[in-house]
Amino acid sequence: MPKIRKQLIFIDDSGDPGFKRASSSNFIMAAALFVDPDVATKLSNRISEYRKSLSWRKDYEFKFSKIRKDIIIELLNIVSVYDFEIYAVYIDKKNFKKIKPIISNERLYNWTIKELLSIIPVNNAKIEIDGRSSKQNMQKTITYIRRGANNLGNKKISIKFCDSVGDNLIQLADLIAGSINRSLDKNKTDSTKYIDILKAKIVEIKQIY
Repeated sequence: MPKIRKQLIFIDDSGDPGFKRASSSNFIMAAALFVDPDVATKLSNRISEYRKSLSWRKDYEFKFSKIRKDIIIELLNIVSVYDFEIYAVYIDKKNFKKIKPIISNERLYNWTIKELLSIIPVNNAKIEIDGRSSKQNMQKTITYIRRGANNLGNKKISIKFCDSVGDNLIQLADLIAGSINRSLDKNKTDSTKYIDILKAKIVEIKQIY
């Protein structure tokens, strides 16, 4: 019997789950899904090659909020020829204020990941999420996801948090999330410039509130 290939899912967010005056207007959670692990490896290697062509250190991250937009455009064009799928969910916080007093930032973050995984056809999967909190909170998040995402059930999945430094495909998820976030800001003249490059890869972007 042929071995079932493991899906690879890389997740990162854009914006923040907070409601302070300086908080973002939207909170986005996005995923890059690879059905073929070999494609993921090739794409990761290609991102490393591009970083090297810029004469950047190996540990220099591609982050939507921190690098020049012409570099983002060039890199998105590079990755867009590879075979992967994009899924994302987002919250418009203007619509979320009724819940704000009774939900913590951590709970909102966890819930958004759960909602994202609920729209992805997860099967036999390795899921990597950009690390952002203590080990205890990470484990609580993993437990919450497994219990809450109704499409996971008893499927063979592994979930772990990873440091985005040195992980090109988590950085890809960051660029995807950032591109979606920018597309929601209609006041920006370049609001759709980045997401348009990825249009053929998008399976679903769902507003969950």
